[in-house]
Amino acid sequence: MHILKNRDFLRYYFKLTLPVMIQQLLVNLVSMCDTLMISSVGEDAISAVAVANKFFFIYSLAIFGLTNGVGLYISQYYGANDQTSYNRVFRYGNVLCIIVGALVSVFLFVNPEITISIFVKNPRVIAMGVEYVEVLRWCYIPFAIAGMCSVAFRVMGHPQIPMVSGLVAFITNVVLNYLLIMGNFGFPQLGVAGAAIATCISRWVEMILLLVIVNRKDSRIRMHVAYGKLSFSLKKDIIAKAIPLMCNEVMYSLGLSIVFLNFSFMSESSIPALTVVDNINNLVYVLFSGCGVAIGVMVGSELGANRIDKAKENAKNMIWMALLTYAIGSALILITSGITPKAFSLRADSLHLATLLLIVKSLLSWTQGYSNTIYYILRSGGDTKSVLIIDGLFTWLGPVLTSTIFSRIFPIDFLFLYIAVEAMGLVKVCIATMFYRKEKWIRNLTQHA
Repeated sequence: MHILKNRDFLRYYFKLTLPVMIQQLLVNLVSMCDTLMISSVGEDAISAVAVANKFFFIYSLAIFGLTNGVGLYISQYYGANDQTSYNRVFRYGNVLCIIVGALVSVFLFVNPEITISIFVKNPRVIAMGVEYVEVLRWCYIPFAIAGMCSVAFRVMGHPQIPMVSGLVAFITNVVLNYLLIMGNFGFPQLGVAGAAIATCISRWVEMILLLVIVNRKDSRIRMHVAYGKLSFSLKKDIIAKAIPLMCNEVMYSLGLSIVFLNFSFMSESSIPALTVVDNINNLVYVLFSGCGVAIGVMVGSELGANRIDKAKENAKNMIWMALLTYAIGSALILITSGITPKAFSLRADSLHLATLLLIVKSLLSWTQGYSNTIYYILRSGGDTKSVLIIDGLFTWLGPVLTSTIFSRIFPIDFLFLYIAVEAMGLVKVCIATMFYRKEKWIRNLTQHA
């Protein structure tokens, strides 16, 4: 494979991706530690936290879409060495994040129960889920601000900064989980509420640390330096790119939540096994997570600098790296599928189901890696319409439709339902390839703003 012989590409690639991989590993380890510690409370607690986090998952992907829509402008202006413009864009992105975070927080203060009761009917699970949400709603704005800061540092080629903040947040979360979930060292045993408090405090710590770094004298992005305001036309252009990405992420996350809803409709008892499988599979995404950042820098910045041929070459290399990464990760999951679920306190039937689902996931997860890479490539050039089609829209016409038909209209065995949904990734690969080859993503946004 020629890409493995390109030492300059690999050296720069790993410089960008390793810090992001480490940060994503920390995020996933926090989630896994939450599940492991919560499992000591019982399977109802696992279900409650899993369901409660579905709404946060939708919100986090909405912020992901918004911040990365803003980030593609920061990336291209950074590539064009226009410090004034990318600082203005960064500030505007923070304003948008605060607005979105505030609106969602108000909703959760008004009616937190709706985010739980839509998925499950067990009153004990609902009560525990609401208890979790009532604490977590205090960290939605800090999460958004930290997300915007992290994206800015990453697209500028400094992923080690959010990695450090993520490490501090990870340590904070794990320590507080240990103290508050199970009541160690004289702390109150708060169970689900303890997990929520630990997560909330760690989000605040991460935001504060990033803001301190942003305002250092040697930082390339600054909050308190007078860079002036963005022009109305550029604000409009940013929103025109960011809103479709945000809508795409909302559509995508809502779609996955409905798939989860259909799964729980078929078998509410399957939720613990599904949660464990997601936690384990996310470790593969750790290996891939750096690819998105690398694409933003190695493709987006090259487009901004008007080096089109180099951008196209880097895009091809990124596709090969993503496939190789997912192949390695999937092989590890397949080999350990009979062992890793045993770390969680599952009943025998849930343990058996988790093992089977992991085998299915390992065989088909490469489709997610390939499609996600195309998503990032299209996004780096501002081709947000194509992104919306292959990601958000496809989720509804593919997995959502499939899971709805085979759970509510023509119900089939749960395992076969899971296989049918995962197999839709093969269709997505074909659609993503078609949009990639159209090359509408090959655009220099700094010349259109």
